[in-house]
Amino acid sequence: MLLLLEGEKDRDQIKTALNVTSTAIIPQIKKLKEAGLVLQEEDNYRLSYMGQVLVENMLPYLNIVEVFEENEEYWLTRNLKGIPWPLLKRLGELGNYLLIEPDLNYLFEFPREFRENIFKSNFVMAFTAYFHPEYPVIYSKLAEQGVNVSLILTPSVLERLQKDYAEEMNKISAFENTKIFVTDEVSGLATIVTTDRFLFLCFFNKSGHYDHRVIMSFDPRALQWS
Repeated sequence: MLLLLEGEKDRDQIKTALNVTSTAIIPQIKKLKEAGLVLQEEDNYRLSYMGQVLVENMLPYLNIVEVFEENEEYWLTRNLKGIPWPLLKRLGELGNYLLIEPDLNYLFEFPREFRENIFKSNFVMAFTAYFHPEYPVIYSKLAEQGVNVSLILTPSVLERLQKDYAEEMNKISAFENTKIFVTDEVSGLATIVTTDRFLFLCFFNKSGHYDHRVIMSFDPRALQWS
């Protein structure tokens, strides 16, 4: 049925795509036809309206199962309360994401995939609830390059930046293409960075700690979701 969601297929196309024999597939197609989910015209098959509605409603469930199953231990230990419920239900839109494990030799550096793409972005929107020593340099450089940057910080992160990185913060604030907001809302999110190129997502674990394990996705669905 998922295959037929792409469009009408003949029996040979179905057999090739699913790598099955006629003996295996014909009884299954018969059941779907009897249920009114698949229609047959000569040797071609397509979804009925009922079948199409059913499959389209199955897809979000299948997508989110795939996201969770790929890294089950990671998701079971995350604090997901920072994601609004309507968006949490759409977590399957992360698509083909990367789970980047921390490199102990470079624990206080952003992953290579992040550094290679952040400066190629046309805009950057970020929320962060923890301080990272690379933030001031990255965001001041983006501001200088004319990239539209929108930052949402917690009071503690803002205080640290203003105290120890006053020069960089003054530089960031001086550019019209940069906006800084402050929120004291408690969230399970450590940080989320979204650009026109990628999504960078970090959660605190259920103990409230940041363990340097991050999600990155370049899937267009993930960019829309973020």
